[in-house]
Parts: sequence; structure tokens; C-alpha cells
Amino acid sequence: MSRQLSTPTAILLGSAMIAAAVYLGLRHGPASVAPDPRAAAGDASHRGEPAPPAGAAERAPGEGAPAAQRAPGEGAPAAQRAPGEGAPAAQRAPAVPREEVARQAARALDARRPALVERCYKPAIAAQPAPREVKYVFNLTFDAQGRQIARGIIEDREASRPDVTACLATALPPVAVEPPGASVRVDVPFSLP
Repeated sequence: MSRQLSTPTAILLGSAMIAAAVYLGLRHGPASVAPDPRAAAGDASHRGEPAPPAGAAERAPGEGAPAAQRAPGEGAPAAQRAPGEGAPAAQRAPAVPREEVARQAARALDARRPALVERCYKPAIAAQPAPREVKYVFNLTFDAQGRQIARGIIEDREASRPDVTACLATALPPVAVEPPGASVRVDVPFSLP
């Protein structure tokens, strides 16, 4: 007679095997991938650019399309392009340092502080006086033009006021900074009053 596993026992053993596989897979971190040698050689298909049309190899760079119809850097060899041209936006390095974007965002938040104190902080303090100071960290993401595309608010547990946090989330308009040239995420400390 053969002995069969009960369903709960089979589930337990399967879960243990999956957990072991996940643990061993995560313990060593992601495997390093060697760069594609064709990408270094200038193969357009590996730089995120469309492949040239048939017959484009016979033409000189920049021929075939009027200058007004070509994208910046199109037709120029990769070595002659300006930094960031032809590369996908996610790979471009910001022209403005992250620290400078964080300072600009902090100044923009500070400029809105008086309105936020009036609209969010003072009514909350009138209802419940403690804690007096509330501390936050704003996670702000800006696109290449300096427009806010994402925002998160982290609340300090020691000085938590959910009513003020909810008000800040609705009352604070999107923040803008000088165009950084690429997508940038920054963390900006902020407190009220």
C-alpha cells in the first residue's frame, strides 16, 4: 500500500519549497548582466532608437529628410550628438543636480507655508492642541520640464496629525521647479507651523 500525503501536508511542503527558493534567490541579489557589445558599437536598436529604414546605409548622415523634419541629433554620429540626445528619457542624467532640485522644491513649499498654516494647521490646533509641531517628508517627482508628476507625504510618527496630513494632500497644489532636463525624485523635509 502506498501512503498519500494529505492536502494540508502537501500545501505545507510546497510552501516550504517556494519559501526556500525565494530565500536563496534573494540572498545573492540580482545576477549581473554583461553589457551587450553591439550597444557599445553603436547599434541603434540597442539604444532605444528605431532601426534605420532600408537603404539608409548608402546615404550620408543627415541626407534624405529635410532638417526641419529631423529630430535633434538625428543623422549625426553618436560621438557628435549632445549628451542625452537620442537616449530614452529614463536614461538621461538630469542637467540640474538633485540637491538643487530639492532646494527649489523646499523653497516652493516654504512659499506656500502661510496658506497651509491658515487652512490646515490652525483649525486642527484649535480642535486638539497636541502635538504642536507636525513634521513631514514630501517625496516629489518632477518631469524634465520641472512639473510635479508624483507626490507622497511621509508623516513623522512622533508628531502625527492625520487631519493636517489629509488637508495638506488636498490643499497643496502641484509644485514646480526649474526644468531639470530629466525626471528627478527628491525627498524634502517640511514642518508646520
